[in-house]
Amino acid sequence: MPQKKDGLYIFEGLTQKEIAYFIMMSETLRFEVGAKIMTEGDISDNYAYLIESGSVDIYRHDKKIDSLHSGDIFGEMALIADEPRSATILANTVVEVLVFHKEEFLLLCKKSWIYADIKWKILKRVKDNFYQNK
Repeated sequence: MPQKKDGLYIFEGLTQKEIAYFIMMSETLRFEVGAKIMTEGDISDNYAYLIESGSVDIYRHDKKIDSLHSGDIFGEMALIADEPRSATILANTVVEVLVFHKEEFLLLCKKSWIYADIKWKILKRVKDNFYQNK
C-alpha cells in the first residue's frame, strides 16, 4: 500500500550503519512514462519501492486514488507479509526507485530490537491508507 511524504519511516530506530547497509543491498530501477510497476491483485514480488525521482499514480479498482513523488514509498507491505498487491502503480513521469527486498529487510530488522515496531507501523499505515482511500 502506498505511503505518503515520509517513506523513510521504515528506517526509524535503525542506526546509520544499518540504514547504509540496507541501502547498499538495494538497487535502483528506472521506469519510463506509462510503465506499470505493480498490478493490483498480483502476487507480491517481495519488493518495496522508494521513489528517488519522478512520480507515480496509484489506482485501485481501475480508479486513480492518489499520486506519489520523491521520498514516498509504496509496496512496503511486501516486506512483512505475503499478501497480494493492493493497488496498481503506474509511472506518470520517468521515475527512478530504490528497490528494497524482503529478505534483506527481514535480515536487517530481525537483528534489531525495533523489528516489531517497524512491522506495527507498516501495518497501521497500510490499514489507515486503505480505509482512507476506499
